[in-house]
Amino acid sequence: MENIVSIFAILVCNGVYFTSSSRPDSSVNLKTLVNDYGYAFEVHHVTTEDGYILELHRIPGVINKTSSEIKKRKVALLLHGLLGSSFTWIMIGPKRSLAFILVDKGYDVWLLNNRGNTYSRKHVSKLETSYGFWDFSWHEMGIYGLPAAIDYVLNNTNQSSLDLGCFSEGCTQTCVMGSLRPEYNKKIKFVLALSPAVFTTNLKGFATLLTPMTTKMVSLSERVGYFQVFPASTLFRIFLSYLCKVESMFQPACIAMISWVVGDGHEQLDRAIIEYFLSYEPAGGSIKQLLHFLLGQYYPGTFRLFDYGSVKNLLLYNSTTPPDYPLENVNFPFAIYHGQNDFLSSPKDIELLKGRLPNIVDAYMIPGQCNHYGLMIGNKSANICYKRVLALMEKYD
Repeated sequence: MENIVSIFAILVCNGVYFTSSSRPDSSVNLKTLVNDYGYAFEVHHVTTEDGYILELHRIPGVINKTSSEIKKRKVALLLHGLLGSSFTWIMIGPKRSLAFILVDKGYDVWLLNNRGNTYSRKHVSKLETSYGFWDFSWHEMGIYGLPAAIDYVLNNTNQSSLDLGCFSEGCTQTCVMGSLRPEYNKKIKFVLALSPAVFTTNLKGFATLLTPMTTKMVSLSERVGYFQVFPASTLFRIFLSYLCKVESMFQPACIAMISWVVGDGHEQLDRAIIEYFLSYEPAGGSIKQLLHFLLGQYYPGTFRLFDYGSVKNLLLYNSTTPPDYPLENVNFPFAIYHGQNDFLSSPKDIELLKGRLPNIVDAYMIPGQCNHYGLMIGNKSANICYKRVLALMEKYD
């Protein structure tokens, strides 16, 4: 019976699967979107040490022509959250989305798409339908994906360091990299962390319903293989965006469901953006990413590597329990911004993070009813946050 429950939970998380041929060419749509806003848009690719081919989107703005100006150019790399994509950083348009705000301030902005999402579903030797393709978490994103992206961006901009902006899981992989590959710390001037999902001791809402099944789902996945959750399919997106558009009688139900996942604070959300957001995201990912977050509740107050169970842990870690990430190695300037109604990055978990990182330069809880997505699609909270952020980024640049 327990195995049946586990299988059902995985299938629910997996949503409705459609083959890659049914997915729209979202990179073209995104390019058109950005161009229509009056900005340039470039598509780049980088291959990680473990063979995943990641797509980066660049919004260069106005390119300075003299060598001295190019050398001084400010560069920013932005990382999305779980099931997200580069669209996260541009969804609410010019003057409001951080990517466009930074371009207007003279930054060369790069948007990383993590393995498994709409834009990064290729591998040098594995098909996305093959066994093993989805066997990754944000651990691999931190030790392989982010370092590869940083090196690629710095090499292509002739810079020695950059600013890094992260949202939710993007901050998780940033802390993984800083912990286990500290040689990259010197390549980061400043980290802007929006709703960082690092400690997950105090999760609330829908996520807590999955926690009791987590270890069984890990055990099952180890036997049958890890696979994708919420794949980006045309029909699924059309269905969700239709139900959740402003004119729909079902939008209040959609907002209630979103609030159950990310936290109360729907009055802060731009309701007109919800339909637009659901046209591009969720963008897909691995169930292992989700399980890794849920496992955090089994070890309160810790930030640890993936727990495979005592037998495999002993083989991999020489211990029956997974080791902690050495967060004391994360020594780049780290600024945290979050909401008080965040179910996925709760204020209590933010306090745990603040107590572990050695170089916190700012920590600010947005006033009002701000949830996990409030800083990305909020009416006012994002504006409040970004003004404070820009002043701090100028200081470190």
